[in-house]
Amino acid sequence: MTRTIRPIAIEGKIARIPLTKGHVAIIDAADVPLVEAWNWYALVVRDTVYAIRGKWTGGKQRTILLHRVIMAPPDDMQVDHRSGDGLDCRRANMRLETRAQNQHNQRTRRDNTSGFKGVSWDMGSQKWRAKIKIDGKQIYRGLFTSPESPHTAYRKASARLHGDFGRVI
Repeated sequence: MTRTIRPIAIEGKIARIPLTKGHVAIIDAADVPLVEAWNWYALVVRDTVYAIRGKWTGGKQRTILLHRVIMAPPDDMQVDHRSGDGLDCRRANMRLETRAQNQHNQRTRRDNTSGFKGVSWDMGSQKWRAKIKIDGKQIYRGLFTSPESPHTAYRKASARLHGDFGRVI
């Protein structure tokens, strides 16, 4: 039985990989030889979609992520999509990072009640608190009466502590 590989559309320097669930991943056309032998599938994780394929090894199926195939990082590194779009797997949109750097670049959590990253309600003081994490340690930036002020403090601390990997939304 021969399986049909979905064709990759090349448009200039960009290639579009058709996925399941109506999604399409984009890569640099130069990377097509790395991925063209397989069908790729959409994996929805919270608010992000990634391109994956399966691989059978030792009787078990492993998930292979498109962005890891393209960037070929060492096992202790992660791949970050600068734009936050997990389907934009062009090299210019990706960078290698440590797990800690990846944590700095996360979006605002869904259960956030302030509407701002790094801002939470402090029950004891009945004020808004700004906090940021670096090297596994929480750093408190102060207590404020409105949620906008601690978010400003968080943004400044993120720029200083997280640099290019910081995300403030």
